[in-house]
Amino acid sequence: MYLTLYAASQRVLCGLSREVRRHAIHLIPAWYSIEKEHLIAELKAVPKTAITADGWTSLNQDHYLTVTLHYIREGIIKGRVLQTKAIYEAQRGAAVADEIGSILDEFKVREKVVAATVDNAGNMDDAVKKLNVQKMQKCQTVSNWVARVRAVVIWMKRSHMAKVVLKEKQRLLSKNHILILLFHDIILI
Repeated sequence: MYLTLYAASQRVLCGLSREVRRHAIHLIPAWYSIEKEHLIAELKAVPKTAITADGWTSLNQDHYLTVTLHYIREGIIKGRVLQTKAIYEAQRGAAVADEIGSILDEFKVREKVVAATVDNAGNMDDAVKKLNVQKMQKCQTVSNWVARVRAVVIWMKRSHMAKVVLKEKQRLLSKNHILILLFHDIILI
């Protein structure tokens, strides 16, 4: 969340005078603190959450970990990047689990996390096990849905009749979705 706010603030700051930028730079940490407190307050009413965690390496060989929280609030699916942080320890599963756990503790959601999505790196698998959270790729229901969605996407990309068939199905079901096909990407709005 901080890096997102920081990037947005840098775009805003570029058009400001040097004097204004000097003062605005001190406001960014305060802005982050306010947004963080709003998010923590919003999450108090959320009973269950899921996370996505990813470890990555910059071009300078610096290691980072990003943790994103997913939840439903008032019927709306939301996702918030909790933190992207530099990692200075070895990337073993236990260390990654500790880092993810500290981020979840900071936002007071550790006990609310019921599922995680991570890449197939061994250290991330170990971290999910240590956090005692179900890895979503291991869930049979999710795997079945992923296979079905993948089949539909492949069909939509390869078949010239796919758009026609989908529009007809929507008409028959009286669905008012707008179908947009751009460069073989499917977006239902």
